[in-house]
Amino acid sequence: ESAAEELRVLCIIQDTTNSKTVNERLTLNLPASTPLKRLFEDVASKVGYMNGTFDLVWGNGEDVTDTTPIDQNSDKTILDAGFEPGKKNFLHLTDKDGEQPHIMPEPGTTDDSAQDRFIGPLPRECSVGCTNDYVSQSYSYSSVLSKSETGYVGLVNQAMTCYLNSLLQTLFMTPEFRNALYKWEFEESEEDPVTSIPYQLQRLFVLLQTSKKRAI
Repeated sequence: ESAAEELRVLCIIQDTTNSKTVNERLTLNLPASTPLKRLFEDVASKVGYMNGTFDLVWGNGEDVTDTTPIDQNSDKTILDAGFEPGKKNFLHLTDKDGEQPHIMPEPGTTDDSAQDRFIGPLPRECSVGCTNDYVSQSYSYSSVLSKSETGYVGLVNQAMTCYLNSLLQTLFMTPEFRNALYKWEFEESEEDPVTSIPYQLQRLFVLLQTSKKRAI
């Protein structure tokens, strides 16, 4: 009888990590006594992500200004955490620490199934200066899924820097230029690393090539 009389909390979750899912909504009608841990488990099960690889933040509900991720490890119930019974509680599913959520592997698949998938610029044959182009077959399954579907790393817009980001990505995707830059050696005794444009560009290219984040 007490279970039947318990307050229910309606949660509407929007997955903002992917352009294909941003217009979809997941609706959960949960007992008010549901622990936060169980909320994350239910969301992970419904959307097919590995639990612990995504964050939930308050969405566009009325009077919601806190964008701090909800604490998954808290012992609070959803009622104690500020969810309101009888109302729509809007949540956004977001990247965790800048990395895209990991998709739950399908039954019967192993990590080896993705070992041969190449990430990064493809080597160009019969081109001068491309003999040392970067090729790696050692990426793990999780690192494949933490990037975008293309396997490339983006650049965060620093407020109207889209034109510069496009130029940097174009230079990075030019193997002759990228390899020449990698061969250049920085002499710290002669120049300040903070003000050295070739050094900072070299660091940026390494991050574009090796980072597990969607954008840097």
